[in-house]
Amino acid sequence: MLNCKKVLSLGASFLSVGTFIALAACSSVQQPPNPYGIEHEVAHSKGSRPEWIDNMRAYQKSHPDRKYFTGEADHEFDMEGGRTDAVANAQKGIATTIKNTVHNLYIKARTVDATQSAGSYNADTQQAIEDGTLQVATGIITGAQPDRFWWRRYWIQTSPGAPVEYFNDVYVLESMSKADYQQTVYQTLNGVKKVVQAPKAHRVIKTMKNLWLKQNAG
Repeated sequence: MLNCKKVLSLGASFLSVGTFIALAACSSVQQPPNPYGIEHEVAHSKGSRPEWIDNMRAYQKSHPDRKYFTGEADHEFDMEGGRTDAVANAQKGIATTIKNTVHNLYIKARTVDATQSAGSYNADTQQAIEDGTLQVATGIITGAQPDRFWWRRYWIQTSPGAPVEYFNDVYVLESMSKADYQQTVYQTLNGVKKVVQAPKAHRVIKTMKNLWLKQNAG
């Protein structure tokens, strides 16, 4: 490894061509990193970055009494707008989770109902139900509420002479009671039945609803 202090000491005694090369190498090594295009944080919410931002699975495991979801809005000029967008993204996350729940219900229904309505379980029926779930779920989510916001503010200068711009990243933690989540899934299935007109899909949804009620009984 190049010893810059030793090179500088040698350079003070005599400046050979090799010393010039070594000094140039030291200069390049000691230069600070290019500051352009890099986020320079200036402030953030009180406390350290919460676990739920980067590891929701671990946070949910240690807080089992409610269902938790996160939303994020980055590179926002306005803090209030960032909060609004973060909440909207959390709602989308809830809808996606409901879609995954409905998908798993469909698989279970296909297993228990295979001998009675085998012809109803096909790719078209599954796609119609899952597409309808996303369409319906976002509008009927019940009981979800923001529990906590966390934000960070930073500036970026993209190149020399470019204006310095300030941005905000905003994160929200939302939660629902398990009862509210169960009710939202059930009401989503009711809504999907109205959206999807195929009779085969209606039979499948009926089986899924019964499974969901049985699964959450008591």
